[in-house]
Amino acid sequence: MSESTRIGDAREFAGPARLLGAPRRAAAPRAQAADAAAPPAPKPAAPKPAAAKEVDHVPLVLDELQTKKKICIAQTAPAVRIAIGEELGLGVGVNATGKMVAALKALGFDYVFDTLAGADLTIMEEGFELLERLEGLVNKRDDTAPLPMFTSCCPGWIGFVETCAPEIIPHVSSCKSPHMMVGSVLKTYFAEKIGKQSSDISVVSVMPCVRKQGEADRMMFHTPDGAAREVDHVITTKDLAAMCKEKGIDFASLPDEEFDEFLGIGTGAAALFGTTGGVMEAALRTVYDVATGEKLDRLDWEPVRGLDGTKEASVVIKPHPEGPLHNTEPVTVNIAVANGLGNAKKLLKQVQEGEKDYHFIEVMACPGGCIGGGGQPRSKDKEILQKRQGALYSVDERKVLRRSHENPVVQQLYDDFLEKPNSHKAHELLHTYYVPCGPEKFDITAPVEVQPPPLATCTLDLGFETVCDPQEHHQICELDDGTVHSDDNEKTLPTELHAE
Repeated sequence: MSESTRIGDAREFAGPARLLGAPRRAAAPRAQAADAAAPPAPKPAAPKPAAAKEVDHVPLVLDELQTKKKICIAQTAPAVRIAIGEELGLGVGVNATGKMVAALKALGFDYVFDTLAGADLTIMEEGFELLERLEGLVNKRDDTAPLPMFTSCCPGWIGFVETCAPEIIPHVSSCKSPHMMVGSVLKTYFAEKIGKQSSDISVVSVMPCVRKQGEADRMMFHTPDGAAREVDHVITTKDLAAMCKEKGIDFASLPDEEFDEFLGIGTGAAALFGTTGGVMEAALRTVYDVATGEKLDRLDWEPVRGLDGTKEASVVIKPHPEGPLHNTEPVTVNIAVANGLGNAKKLLKQVQEGEKDYHFIEVMACPGGCIGGGGQPRSKDKEILQKRQGALYSVDERKVLRRSHENPVVQQLYDDFLEKPNSHKAHELLHTYYVPCGPEKFDITAPVEVQPPPLATCTLDLGFETVCDPQEHHQICELDDGTVHSDDNEKTLPTELHAE
């Protein structure tokens, strides 16, 4: 492998053969400690995967809307606007942004903001984080975070990393996902602007993803003073459609309304977050511009578009002399996109074996990315995913602003509150950390010997097994149809170890 996948201290990959760690032999089980020649005990039967549980936040949201004890704010992800019409009579692949905003207003929300602004904020933080890691590479520094860097906005992927591949945690971006960044800004800066405490505000995220509910539950996603959650409730696309039906809202007849002003502008790059390859494409637009001082020629980055399982490309960056790379030597940045956890596993193995060499990798757990999330109208029809994806590409193409760093809302946030990307303030509010939920990692193809019971065996349908404490038992797998499943039990999982 080239120098881009650096071999160094414990924070970095230890080499091609140890992407997830070399085969590890734990101490022999107690019952066999005295007899090393004894055959290993049979492994416990693997539990049957269960679908990730949808926690019904709808009654709580409806109660808050009715009682009006708090200021109720809704934010909506990009994939919601192009799928909700399927549930409410508009057909497949229709961009229903204006009607969606109107419906949320009709339900009683005081403000409706666009998570696209949070996606632009994510690109600013994640893009500058990547530039910092690249700067360490080109200047041969060993005090920066390692490469390749993985995206962090998909909770299914983060759950996989924390549970099954904790050794790559240093390689995962520390950025919160877009809706959590929005929640953090609303509970701090926005609350101050309107003269309210964070506990006076209820933030409801409308998401295409069931696992966003568990993400919002994580202990680290509270305001700095610990007084409130950054996101109070998460409802899905299907939930919102059901609420409209229950309240008798004629969605198709609603006049279009605009998002509220504070976080009402999102770029075309942000819209791409809703589909596989979109985070990568959005990041490249900003990283290239910032590093070179020039605009990327091709905004529509075809190599990372579409629904293929794995996509890859390279882009040559010629750094500006006064740019963040502090170097003028051209840098070839190798990128990859994994569509689904099964494809992510294959990609990781290729890197492990030295077949591939990347600097930046996007992973989305669900088929097609968020457009195929568990909270979306269900369909196994690839044509429907293609229409949803095409609708997001169209949103991007029609935007006047198509680069995240051009968003005036984001620029104003940095000027007035966050200072600059990756500042101390930004790290406090927009970044997070990850908690391993399994043992030290090991080679994904190697047999594993484990410590004695009490231990539960997690079979992840990824060609290997791992173990974890029964109280922290958490399983994530991907079935043949690409659906992400989990047997998480919210009553027994410690909140701080939620791998959502």
